[in-house]
Amino acid sequence: MAKRRRLTPQFKAEIAIEALISQSSQAELYRQHNLSQEQLSKWKHQLLDNAATLFESADKQSTDYREQIEDRTETKVKYRGIYGQIKR
Repeated sequence: MAKRRRLTPQFKAEIAIEALISQSSQAELYRQHNLSQEQLSKWKHQLLDNAATLFESADKQSTDYREQIEDRTETKVKYRGIYGQIKR
């Protein structure tokens, strides 16, 4: 059985940008990088959908990150409390 390729986010971004600005055809890019049409299309959509987040203020990004950490911590505390009750 063949191993699955693990492609880095950097590689995906580069290929998606190349697909958006390249003079080569999409089919050439699929063959050149051994990708499916669906995969490249998905990466292009992800790039375009998330491009605006690059320009969000650093304060908003840090607030979002802080909220994610708080949510995870709260979930862990709840889990430990439930697990502790079950164990008794």
